[in-house]
Amino acid sequence: MRDSEDTADGPLPIVADRSLFIFTLIIFIISSFVSLVAFLYGLVVVYFQRHVWQSPIIRVVIVAQIINSIRFVLRIVGTFVNIGADFGCRMVLFLNYVFSTLPVNLCIYCVVYLQLVVLHKLSPDKRWPRVVALTIAVVLSIVPTTMILVLPARLAGTNTFCHLHRITNHQQYVFTICTVAIWEYLPGVFGIISVSILGIHIIRTQRETQRALQASLEYYGALQLGSREGNPDMLHRTMINIIWFPITPIISLWLNMILISVAYYKQRTYLWLEYINTVLLGLQSVLIGVALVVNPTIREAVVAEWAERRRQKQLEKAAAQRSETERERRGTELRW
Repeated sequence: MRDSEDTADGPLPIVADRSLFIFTLIIFIISSFVSLVAFLYGLVVVYFQRHVWQSPIIRVVIVAQIINSIRFVLRIVGTFVNIGADFGCRMVLFLNYVFSTLPVNLCIYCVVYLQLVVLHKLSPDKRWPRVVALTIAVVLSIVPTTMILVLPARLAGTNTFCHLHRITNHQQYVFTICTVAIWEYLPGVFGIISVSILGIHIIRTQRETQRALQASLEYYGALQLGSREGNPDMLHRTMINIIWFPITPIISLWLNMILISVAYYKQRTYLWLEYINTVLLGLQSVLIGVALVVNPTIREAVVAEWAERRRQKQLEKAAAQRSETERERRGTELRW
């Protein structure tokens, strides 16, 4: 594997390897498209089934789709477009970092909110805990990165932020750590802890639920079980679909910081790490999109809408057949 030099035109780095260049561009375009399709899919479901929008988690996951789509557009602009003006580079860097961390923090918010509701018995009707948790997620995504907009370039160890991706001195490295890395790692650690707690809870309660269902089935019978228990597996399916999708975005952000550190201390680029990082960046949008599509609330809303449309078509078809039969009967009576 040969070394390659960083020859990015914009403020975001790209390795001057043609195969990696093409691979990265394709991944970014596909990821942006996947997020946009998932966002439109969520809007269509909400339009036909308005009650779906009442779920705080569904709202956040739908918003995360469009954020991811915009993020990859910004990545393409920041990597392949020669901006030139220092303020333009500052703005692209700021928006890129915000739109990179915000979907991850929103995913962590979903897990934390689910943990509060399921484990700590927080009433879903209380809005202030949701507002506080969501505000923290947004603030941690925006406020630390504003230093890129307001601080002089010399404090970052460079003459212009258009060259910040070329981390060649200790001052640039420390600036990147303080403005980006710390605020990527801290929420990620908290998110991994919440995911682990919920995962343990799912394993424990899933076994308890299965035992309870089996006991109810043996005592009450299958017909009465549905009316007594409803769908006790819904909560577990919802948690399973929610807790896993923040993991890949968190790992992707962590690996990105590892790449920056390796490039600084080794003063060289490892292409295999760049490929892994690009794949993980693409998986973020794919997994968050899948989390929306496979969510039990969304699936059941789609099934309900589809069933309603089929029932409506059957009713219309039956009404048309009755009308046709009535016309034929009247025509026969008139001939007589």
